[in-house]
Amino acid sequence: QPPPCAEEVVKQQELASQANAGQRQVGPRSGAPGRPWCTKCVRSLNTCICSALPIGAPLDTRSLIVLLIHPKEVQRSLGTAPLLQLCLRNMILKVGDRFPEPDEDPDFHEQLRDGGRRCFLVCPGPGAEELRPPAPQPPSTPGCGEACWSMLRHRLSSTRAASASTDPPRTLIFIDGRWRQAKSMVNRSTWLREELPRVVLCPTEQSGYVFRKQPAEGCLSTLEAVAEALLALEGQRGPALKAALLAPFRRMVEVQCGFIPEVQDKNERLVEIGQRRLQRAAGPGDPDDETEKTLRPFSVEVAHQLADAALAPSGKEDLAPTCSPDPVHCIVRWGERGVVDREVIVVQIARTPVETAKRRAREMSAGKSRGNRFWVLTPDKVPKGALYEASAASL
Repeated sequence: QPPPCAEEVVKQQELASQANAGQRQVGPRSGAPGRPWCTKCVRSLNTCICSALPIGAPLDTRSLIVLLIHPKEVQRSLGTAPLLQLCLRNMILKVGDRFPEPDEDPDFHEQLRDGGRRCFLVCPGPGAEELRPPAPQPPSTPGCGEACWSMLRHRLSSTRAASASTDPPRTLIFIDGRWRQAKSMVNRSTWLREELPRVVLCPTEQSGYVFRKQPAEGCLSTLEAVAEALLALEGQRGPALKAALLAPFRRMVEVQCGFIPEVQDKNERLVEIGQRRLQRAAGPGDPDDETEKTLRPFSVEVAHQLADAALAPSGKEDLAPTCSPDPVHCIVRWGERGVVDREVIVVQIARTPVETAKRRAREMSAGKSRGNRFWVLTPDKVPKGALYEASAASL
């Protein structure tokens, strides 16, 4: 059957709300006598999220989700790991600041590969595979309305589901903790760091963690990351699974925002960055758009053209440039951090001695923090996918 539409998902959530309301039990929590708590979601009644849990939870998945959670993260009342435990059956949660090695816990590692599963670490790194959800586009055939598009979407999803069922199931290992904690947890495990292939997510939307600031575009809470992974891997069931996971998460955020006066979305800036990135990917930007500084795709040929045009007599850029023995150098900086990597932006290009270019880069970097400074590259060393500013040909 085709994946449920939005109206069906809403209807399922309403049924789940009614079912979970009947299952909810009220009891006191240790250390807080007299305060009524829901023993199902282990939250106070005024913050209970049971009404948003998916019907039939915990849900089954082909993918095995393994969550290594830092001990300090367990103490945070607004973490998303407890919500995942309520929603998913095929999940393992381990608390610790390092992942056990195969020789330390062979039974656990055998469980990870049960049924011929392949293990992957969800973490950026060299050669990481991108998990992209299928995204069919509406047909451009004239007169093909919603009914036609619904049929096509059903066929495409059925094909993806058949393909997904023939692939071996995966074990996805997620690291749950602060960003510094997560980096340390990965580095402390030789098996995670050196032996496991990695995958990275390509989120379909920015984080909904309104009251918790994410460090960069594409960064998500653990629950949102698991939802995006299941969307990409679970074929026909992917959209419904993602909706089922996000419903209690959004309910938790909504309830918490009710206790924060004048709450503001701390990730609004990242949404704007994502929109600009999509606009650049779709085509050249507006040359009059000052907010974009007219970023354009960089290439070695472009660098030499701009450098030579800067040497041509004023008003005669189409003439042969003045001969210069100096090579072309680019002053570059980091752009916005993306999901998989970080953009490199070329800010200045010129034929000049390398010492002159480095001196200029040091002057531009004065007073700037690490990660916001400038450095010098030759055009052939500028990474693929870099952009350049329209005013780059000046040094």
